[in-house]
Amino acid sequence: MKMDIARGLIENRCIQLSPQNPFTYASGLKGPIYCDNRLVLSHVFFREKIIEAFLETINKHSLNFDLIGGIATAGIPHAAFIADRLKLPMIYIRPKAKEHGAKNQVEGDYLPNQSVILVEDLVNQGASLADAMKGIHEAKLISNQCLCIVDYQTLTSEKRLKELSITLYSLTDFEHLVEAATELKFIDSDGKKLLMDWHADPKEWSKLF
Repeated sequence: MKMDIARGLIENRCIQLSPQNPFTYASGLKGPIYCDNRLVLSHVFFREKIIEAFLETINKHSLNFDLIGGIATAGIPHAAFIADRLKLPMIYIRPKAKEHGAKNQVEGDYLPNQSVILVEDLVNQGASLADAMKGIHEAKLISNQCLCIVDYQTLTSEKRLKELSITLYSLTDFEHLVEAATELKFIDSDGKKLLMDWHADPKEWSKLF
């Protein structure tokens, strides 16, 4: 499954490379690769494949939960698709509480101590996941599992996941993206080295720019 999803992301142009003018991530770090999973929403057949892969993952690991929680913003539509298929209630979690109205960080109807499976599109450094978990705890909800389309498998995110006591279930990851990109001739040997250099130490790589 992980190779199929990786190939689909590349074939549907969800993966971009820009080593000379790197992307700036939500963490503030820079990197040569950008994964835009929002494009998945526009490709009906691949979108269906993503939904089915999420459902397969839930069934394979016998995941149990009361609510499906989409992490704003890119995790929200995928959470909605899953919630619709499973006929379960959904909430979504902002990066921080609103400064107006009810000042909610967690939106939706829920009860204290309900369990939530989080849905994220991409886990890079894990910063948005940490923000979401802050909202989850303050809402007196419980979460120890997260679904995502892509896991960049960074050391920082692995550390954060352990600190947050979150088990991450990804449809694909950095290792399979690099393998698929090489197979499809999306990158050559130089491109592969560039990606591996960045992945080995994102912070030091970012300082070059």
